[in-house]
Amino acid sequence: MTQPPTHDFAIPYAEQDMGQAAAPFTRTPSADGQAVVVEGACPRCHGRTTTEYRYGAPGTGTKGLRSWLTGRHPAPDAAAEADLLTQEVHFCECGHPHANVPPDAPFTGCGASWRIGTPTPPPPPAPNGTP
Repeated sequence: MTQPPTHDFAIPYAEQDMGQAAAPFTRTPSADGQAVVVEGACPRCHGRTTTEYRYGAPGTGTKGLRSWLTGRHPAPDAAAEADLLTQEVHFCECGHPHANVPPDAPFTGCGASWRIGTPTPPPPPAPNGTP
């Protein structure tokens, strides 16, 4: 079995569209239930990247899913949410300030952007006491 690539800290910051990421991404609800969290590996630097997309109205100036959740409408079902996530442009948020990062960079990462295929839900938790 091959190991996934490790985070390449030596890659300098560069805004680069990576197209569609080949590696899988997962989605989980946020702790407060008001967002979805997307996790995976950046296709450029291979760093672990986690992004929280708050449910919100489009055009409100927030980084959020184009969602129905404005306080009057229900949250999208799982299939609709997954579809919305495939339409989003995701950015490296590995948390490592790669060399040459500009002071006004919106995210701490390598500068890569990409789209994802359908994100998978995480596996269910193990039953009590089972590893």
